Amino acid sequence: MRTYQVELTVTGAITIQRQIRFQADKELQLGNVFTSDVEIKKNAAGVTISVTVFTVDKDRAYQVALLFIGKMLDVLAIKINTALSIHMLDIKPALERNTVRSILTDDDFRNSFSIARNLNLNETKILRALNWYRKGLYTDDPFDKFLAFWNSICVVASGYHTPDERTVQGIINQIWNCFITLWGQHPNSWPVINGDVNWVNDNNGIRNDIAHGLITIEINHITNVLDRLNTVQDVAYRFITQWSRDRLNYHLDL
Repeated sequence: MRTYQVELTVTGAITIQRQIRFQADKELQLGNVFTSDVEIKKNAAGVTISVTVFTVDKDRAYQVALLFIGKMLDVLAIKINTALSIHMLDIKPALERNTVRSILTDDDFRNSFSIARNLNLNETKILRALNWYRKGLYTDDPFDKFLAFWNSICVVASGYHTPDERTVQGIINQIWNCFITLWGQHPNSWPVINGDVNWVNDNNGIRNDIAHGLITIEINHITNVLDRLNTVQDVAYRFITQWSRDRLNYHLDL
């Protein structure tokens, strides 16, 4: 066993004003705590993050660093609602896209590492939902985006609904149950959805068709998904952040 330093490039519309250094506790398994030195530097595509990892070899160190930084990015991405990815390919497309950037501080990164650690130990469903949401932010394929944002809703609903005779029938009723808990009995009071009583059912049907390969790559199907994407993303963001804040006391929004 030895300590390794692993450096990863994070691409996205972010930057920092000066180099950041601090220590963060890494506890990917309960009781197995290692304090990692974290250093963050700006680069043309976003930031470079280096962390120390205590493990058996460099391959294991790389995988642990990917997991450690990835969970932090799941939290940070929803906090600033911006696509963030650990980029291992050509970064030129990212350089061309990222002309307006969020300026992040020491506290943004410290807080995200801390929340990710606590979620990993206590609320793994929320952390999994954040991972899906971040995938929705950085993927370009509209079908993959739809699946990722919808899956982020489903993970929270399946994990936190109140069991009753309706929720045992499946995810649609579990989502309804959570939306009612959070926003009230009728869709008229739900944000973004504008009183559409079929919104959950219709979008879950599209999710199933995409997942099972029943939607063909035709302009009318793509247009239908694109027309729904912004609403699905907005609902996913509000649902995850408000549930985390109001029900679990985790503040993931700005």
